[in-house]
Amino acid sequence: MKIFLFGLLFSASPICFSQGNTVSSGGNASGTTGSLSYSIGQIDYSNSTSASGNINQGVQQPFEFYTISSGINDLTSLDVSLYPNPTNEFIILNLNSVLEKLSYQLTDMNGRLVSTGEITTNETVIDARNYSVGEYHLSIIQKGTHIQSYKIIKN
Repeated sequence: MKIFLFGLLFSASPICFSQGNTVSSGGNASGTTGSLSYSIGQIDYSNSTSASGNINQGVQQPFEFYTISSGINDLTSLDVSLYPNPTNEFIILNLNSVLEKLSYQLTDMNGRLVSTGEITTNETVIDARNYSVGEYHLSIIQKGTHIQSYKIIKN
């Protein structure tokens, strides 16, 4: 019995796939004939073709937003909206209130600093037209303390 289970596991392993890439966008689509999930910007895929059509099967990654808590009590009133994401030209950072000494840092996936600026009004516009396509991280900083980070996709 153990040999049979080992043989079954060993023969099934080549058909198992895992995610290995980052994509720039994706979503779900549905219609009267069915539904599907799709990814934009993937670099690996497998193509299946038949007489009725073809399909490219690949990887898909979700958008992830995360908040890093710094323990500063004033931050509970900081409500952030960041749009559009993914973006082509501009990133709009919208706050419900501006706290003292608030700034932002935009870094690429390698951790290189791309842009910095002060946040002095409720709406801050960051020009991303000259940035390369890829993933960036926007960090909000108050008085030198990192408050929140957001992942931004540039198309």
